[in-house]
Amino acid sequence: MGVSLRTLKERIYNPKVYNTLELIGILCTLEILISFILSTYNPPYEHILIKLDFISISILSFHFLYKLIGTRDKLKFLGNIYNIIDAVVIGAFILYLLQIWATNAIISLRIINAVRILVLLRIVKFKHLKLSREMINFITILTYSFIISSFIWLVENEANLGINNFADAFYFTVISLTTVGYGDITPVTPWGKGIIVVSILYLVSGLITKIQSLLYRELEGKRDRE
Repeated sequence: MGVSLRTLKERIYNPKVYNTLELIGILCTLEILISFILSTYNPPYEHILIKLDFISISILSFHFLYKLIGTRDKLKFLGNIYNIIDAVVIGAFILYLLQIWATNAIISLRIINAVRILVLLRIVKFKHLKLSREMINFITILTYSFIISSFIWLVENEANLGINNFADAFYFTVISLTTVGYGDITPVTPWGKGIIVVSILYLVSGLITKIQSLLYRELEGKRDRE
């Protein structure tokens, strides 16, 4: 008995397969996250980390195409912010591979780390999981700090003697965003200064918006009681 195209599609695109690929996608993202942190310490096994990253990003690319082909409303799918992040990651990865193939260039750690940081933007998707409000807030703050720290390390590590690895960049970012500002580490590049300024302004605007929302709800509640 032959299997119809519709039946075959239902077998391939089912919740069990989808959830399995989602889990694998999370594991691949975590692998790249750990790989990025380790790479900032200039380990002798950097080439192994790069190979693992290639495997992980290839799996993430397959996961993205699987969801794209299986969805009915492809425009809505491509307009989703989480899928846009995936598309940017895959596009950067493909351009990176084409650059190596076209020029036969030696792998640039700066480029591969830039691709790694783009992949780490997928951490934002973890907020979509069903967690408590406190845990979601914690993951949001941690994600924001982690991504900013990654960019700070990328632009500052060669010029800034105070930022030698990811731990230094993360420490500096948290101290800056919380306005503690010990002053033991300061940005020295224009890009580093710009990233911190924009990050703090964005964080402050978010806090102001949250406070305004709470005050608005309080005023609305008083009006309803009156």
